[in-house]
Amino acid sequence: MDKFLKIVNEIQDSFSTVGASPDIIKLPQIVVVGSQSTGKSSVLESIVRKDFLPRGCGIVTRRPLIIQITQDLSLSQPMGSLLHDPDTWYYDFEEISREIIKNTDKVCGSNKGISHEPITIKVISPDLPTLTLVDLPGITKNPVGDQPDDIEKQTVDLVMKYAENPHSIILAVSPGNVDIANSEAIKIARQVDPTGERTIAVITKVDLMEKTEENMKVLQGKTLPIKLGIVGVINRNQKQIDEDLSIEDSLEKESDYFRTNFSYVADQMGTVHLTNRLCNILMNHVKNCLPELVMRVAEQRRVQEEVLQQLGPPVEDKMGMLADYIRIFCQTFDDEISGRSCPRDETGGMALREVFEKLVCEELEKIKLPDNIEKDIEIEIRKTSGPKPALFTPNIVFSNLASKTLRSFQVPVKHAIKVTSETVTDIITTTGRDVFGSYPNLKREVHQIATNLLHTKLKKAEGFINDYMTLEVTYINTNHKLFTLNRPKVEADNNKNEKDNMPFEQKNVKMIKSLLELYLGIIRYQLTDVIPKCVMCFLVSEFNAALHKDLIKQLFDPERVDTLIMEDPAIEEKRKRASQMLAALQKAEVMTSVLE
Repeated sequence: MDKFLKIVNEIQDSFSTVGASPDIIKLPQIVVVGSQSTGKSSVLESIVRKDFLPRGCGIVTRRPLIIQITQDLSLSQPMGSLLHDPDTWYYDFEEISREIIKNTDKVCGSNKGISHEPITIKVISPDLPTLTLVDLPGITKNPVGDQPDDIEKQTVDLVMKYAENPHSIILAVSPGNVDIANSEAIKIARQVDPTGERTIAVITKVDLMEKTEENMKVLQGKTLPIKLGIVGVINRNQKQIDEDLSIEDSLEKESDYFRTNFSYVADQMGTVHLTNRLCNILMNHVKNCLPELVMRVAEQRRVQEEVLQQLGPPVEDKMGMLADYIRIFCQTFDDEISGRSCPRDETGGMALREVFEKLVCEELEKIKLPDNIEKDIEIEIRKTSGPKPALFTPNIVFSNLASKTLRSFQVPVKHAIKVTSETVTDIITTTGRDVFGSYPNLKREVHQIATNLLHTKLKKAEGFINDYMTLEVTYINTNHKLFTLNRPKVEADNNKNEKDNMPFEQKNVKMIKSLLELYLGIIRYQLTDVIPKCVMCFLVSEFNAALHKDLIKQLFDPERVDTLIMEDPAIEEKRKRASQMLAALQKAEVMTSVLE
């Protein structure tokens, strides 16, 4: 049966070796939970029968310690190693303690902060059964000395990370000289395992317990809903440690104490019984969890394969990739405008059309004849008539007023061109983000070159539209087909609405106003056609035609390619982690297949 435990240990190692966490597959394990100074470390040392854990004041265990015990009957004496230095084996287990302290300080610093990164300790012994335990930092209520102010939250979060795993067996360690129902270890266990199905309780310092009927019921497991049982132990106290009382002698004294004082439960108490009990629990638990473990490993392997597929392989031919990315960017921009092969529901071309249909039309519709236009017409008629009253209104009156009003079109027309250029800039940004997501340097350079090119084309578009408006202002074409076609109707409507006693001059003013509205409407209509054509010609067609050439000219440089095709460190790290995780999962899949 211990082959199940050995395989789980190997799976744990395969993740730890590559710096990955096995949390995603939720390995079955025994996690040791308890408050600071409850005797957790002493319990573990008694199980291993070696002094190998750091001792001292405050939080001594500041990282999870994965203690893997493997039985090897061929050995003459126990030996141990640490996974981060697998080639070094120790026969003096105090050296393991010093190495744990050294490695903890390296990761956590010399203060009393904690880390979630585990240390794996391997113990091979001819006398011990195969067993794996995870020792967690003791829960600390109040910071002492140089401990962080949030030390309680840090320790609770770390403990909960392991205890919440539904496949963890919780070894809740509580001192015998306090009410076990209120111990921190039992509180944690109740939060994550309210029915007690996966909790086993250990009561330390049983020799300090009062021999009351209530305490006897506690040791018999009659007071708390802990399905895996309650085991009392007696560890060495500090005085005995200072006097060099060996663990073997301590275990003998422990056994004598239970036979003498708790004979009715003596066979269910003590470190030896605890060790055998934990072996049986863990072996059966691993066997029961195996089908789900196999499924989780396979599922997570598929997840990591999909992640790597999305990220793509590392770059080898950078110049070739640069050329491909430039081509893809230009093609994607063109697809955004045209709507071809664009996966989004709202394309850049749709955004431009909305600008053409709404903003341009709305801006032009805002242009009206001034409120005082009739006064302006009267003044213009007097100016052109000289000293005599005018019998007929000169054409120059209409032309001057039309030209003056058309000049007011220039500001909104320029604004419409500018807004459409901003829309094209947004399309460039979106395209760059979609194409160059993993390469921020290349994305930045392409965006700069593209926007500079767009700015050049914007100047041409503005020049064209300025020339166009100059043409319209310079020559008022009263022979325009639409004008001549609609003029009779406008004049007829105007005459129909005139009052019989209206002065001749006033009739002329009304008529000119109506004809100005007709002419300006024609120019407004023409601009709703000219502006989109101007935009599509200069800001889209000419821009797109020059884009690929400009990008190749400015970027296709062997001396710059390493900087341009420099992957986002976050993406690079994500691929590395996914590759490591996949390697560990593939190894785990092979291992679990052996057990099926």
